[in-house]
Amino acid sequence: MTSKINLSIFVLLGFLAFNTKALAQDENLDLFNQQLFFYSNLDYDFYDGEITMKNNETINGFVSLNHIDNQQYAVILSTEDGCIYIPNEDVSSVTLFDINKGETTATKFVAIEGYDKLFRELYIKDEDSAIYDLLEAPYDSKIINDVYIKENNTLVSIDDFWTSGPKKDIINYINERDNTDFKRKDFKSLNTLFAKL
Repeated sequence: MTSKINLSIFVLLGFLAFNTKALAQDENLDLFNQQLFFYSNLDYDFYDGEITMKNNETINGFVSLNHIDNQQYAVILSTEDGCIYIPNEDVSSVTLFDINKGETTATKFVAIEGYDKLFRELYIKDEDSAIYDLLEAPYDSKIINDVYIKENNTLVSIDDFWTSGPKKDIINYINERDNTDFKRKDFKSLNTLFAKL
């Protein structure tokens, strides 16, 4: 009698284990399908732009920047037939055009060796000095905390979690570099601040 009970319990446990594994696989498949649906329906911001490839080929169209595709960053080119993913490693630069009040402005994004994302050019002082950030939109006099300064062919992140924002980060960088004591009120615009680089 005991052996029949043990055999019944063993069969029941085996059935439950198999059934639980099958249910888990179904749930994983459902989760995967939901994620696929979510990612295929993301509402990216596309801008009129021009992609310059490292082989000097140019591609014009509506583009969105710095998205993950196959575990690498890519530019998305929107076409009538769908989206084309162009790996950032093949891109030299992207220029986004923005029409505001009848005037077209251009914002350049560049690939920098050793980095996966494209950087937005905020200010170019000369060949050796520049300011970048990682916002993926045309420049509208706003910057985000991922600010990078290039000086003497070195790119430095100046993001400081404890400051009030990227403008203060740049001021702190200039004060430390030049042994000065600038305050936020000393700069009426970002351009006057950038000129101190």
